[in-house]
Amino acid sequence: MSAYVVSRPVWRRFRPRFLARAAAHVRAGGHAAIVLPDERVDLLLSVDAQGKLTELGLWSLLSIEQQRFRRVSEGPALGLATARVKRQYEGSVLDWCERDSVHPGALREVALDCLECGACCHDANVVLDDVDLSRWRGAGRGDLAGRAYVQRARDGKITLRFAASGRCQHLCEDRRCAIYELRPDNCRAFVVGSEACLSAREE
Repeated sequence: MSAYVVSRPVWRRFRPRFLARAAAHVRAGGHAAIVLPDERVDLLLSVDAQGKLTELGLWSLLSIEQQRFRRVSEGPALGLATARVKRQYEGSVLDWCERDSVHPGALREVALDCLECGACCHDANVVLDDVDLSRWRGAGRGDLAGRAYVQRARDGKITLRFAASGRCQHLCEDRRCAIYELRPDNCRAFVVGSEACLSAREE
């Protein structure tokens, strides 16, 4: 399936004095950026019954190289998730708020067709693990682990080798994946409609 309709949280920015409004927005399905008096930015995100971030909330954190969050322990945002945004990503988060400012409500539906795009298959860092390599060998495609298709990064991790143009070597002209059934786990995990997805499309 290449076409999706994704229900995405709408980003809004708030000052701390409007924290109750921010919390209500998040509980309705949105995401909030709290701009503090010193202009630092905190995220406010929803969690499920098990205290885990929603999938799109998690990918929002990953998009700004943040993995940790904490639960708010008091006040109007009690129980929600919060995380401090690194300085270098504050502008990106506020850009998300500006982008979504034209959309009313806490959620919006976005229609996306991967076969009309393929942006996530360009200039990506796709790290491979033993499961990926075993999958290829088990399917009789051990060649996919050869130097023509993979490389070892400076940190020792094995990654897909992209073409000089930045295009994944497995991306066909019709934007289909030549190894779709054998694609790496990191490709399988990529969430359509996430901030990483939208950012890649904008580029």
